[in-house]
Amino acid sequence: MRSSFEIIAEILRVSKNGAKKTRIMYSCGLSYRFVEKYIALLLENNLLEIGNSYHTTEKGMRFLRDYQTIELLLKTRN
Repeated sequence: MRSSFEIIAEILRVSKNGAKKTRIMYSCGLSYRFVEKYIALLLENNLLEIGNSYHTTEKGMRFLRDYQTIELLLKTRN
């Protein structure tokens, strides 16, 4: 089972170059309800922005870099 942070990172990764809701849903393996919930959260926190499609903001890119650093540190600890 994935954590919320993993799902958020995955959505931000998929949306780096722009993605429609359907692409996010299928790429991340999420139900429509969960995509709606997470997109609302990411928009509210300025990690994602919407134009013709959803795009990861600069703040979202920083979150993604920080998340990947933490993920790497946790994996190399073992």
